[in-house]
Amino acid sequence: MKKRMLVRNKAGHKVLADPRVHRHSVRLSSEENEKFLTMFEQSGMKNKAEFIFARIFG
Repeated sequence: MKKRMLVRNKAGHKVLADPRVHRHSVRLSSEENEKFLTMFEQSGMKNKAEFIFARIFG
């Protein structure tokens, strides 16, 4: 993901120019979760959210 940081707010958090405010959730069966975790581990990525984002938007 691209980090588009502008300034920090009062709490010290980085403020993004285009914040990600829309969230989605999915429910996986045990088999689907095992497949997901295997794919995630094979990717070598450290963050599951970035892995999902990369898989969806390539």
